[in-house]
Amino acid sequence: MMQKPDRALPEESQWDLLAEHGLESWFSCQWADTEDGNEIARRLGVDPRDGTLCDFQTAMQSYDDDPKKLIVWVGEHSAGWSAILTVSGVTVPPHLIEALSADGKRVLEAYYVEEADPGKLLYTYDREYCGDIFPPSSPGGWMEVPEFEAHASGLELIGEISDAETFDRYLCMAGRITGRFIDRAWFASTRTLYHVPQEA
Repeated sequence: MMQKPDRALPEESQWDLLAEHGLESWFSCQWADTEDGNEIARRLGVDPRDGTLCDFQTAMQSYDDDPKKLIVWVGEHSAGWSAILTVSGVTVPPHLIEALSADGKRVLEAYYVEEADPGKLLYTYDREYCGDIFPPSSPGGWMEVPEFEAHASGLELIGEISDAETFDRYLCMAGRITGRFIDRAWFASTRTLYHVPQEA
């Protein structure tokens, strides 16, 4: 458990870790507040028995440039939270985000697409989209989702900063909220790979 999670900072740049693992041009990940990977699979419309346990490198071998194929790598993130990393496909579609957040669950959704979308961190609670979580442009400044104000300290988007630096701060926000940043052990974990059926 991180000390003072509303002010904690990662040991390594979140962006640099993404780049080192080949995710700097395209990244999509959700954090759902349950540790039950089988429940996540069912909410995604997948039979939990159809998953394949594997490491990150093996998961990434399933990448397919067909945007209609959704493949995700699902597993433990921190106490009370699981991570859902999109390996193939654009991102988890809205109806599945709603399903993941049903029954009072929280879902954070971060995505970045090089030269197309500078990145966002979205929050959905109990099937309702609540807004974009971003650090304010000044200490104590306006935030679209005020409940996360305490997690923005020291991450303010002040001055000229790149899209990469901005997204790094979004990921720091996600880490503070979930109690764990992305780190080397995160990439070294074994999680379950699922091929998620798409709506016709």
